[in-house]
Amino acid sequence: MALTAWETYVEDRVTESVNSRFGADASQPALFMMAKLGEELKRFHNPTSDKTRNLFRDYLGIDVVPEWRWQHIDPEKACDKLDNLLKKRGDAVHRSRVAQPGPTPPHLVTKDELEKAIRFIKELVAATERAIGVGK
Repeated sequence: MALTAWETYVEDRVTESVNSRFGADASQPALFMMAKLGEELKRFHNPTSDKTRNLFRDYLGIDVVPEWRWQHIDPEKACDKLDNLLKKRGDAVHRSRVAQPGPTPPHLVTKDELEKAIRFIKELVAATERAIGVGK
């Protein structure tokens, strides 16, 4: 759920910013960009650091990643953490569970890991908001 919230945030924030800049503009380039953004967002799944960076860069001219820094986290660590969380989500969603005799295997994601992921996503959103503010 936390990573779905991240995906929704990224999609909505780019759309909101593009609409703010070009929403009243009925020129052909503005209409083309809005249509392209809509098409791209239909395919925007699994918002890795690269995909997120490219979306903000392509449609807003802002590289959000350099602002992904906070206590004990630099942009490289933030990218790695986001990408690893998304990989783990993919593993959890797409694994097939075959019933086997014996004890139930442990959950793929612990409560502690989930709480850390939620804190990370909150910090990532705050850092992205800073980047958008800087890029205006």
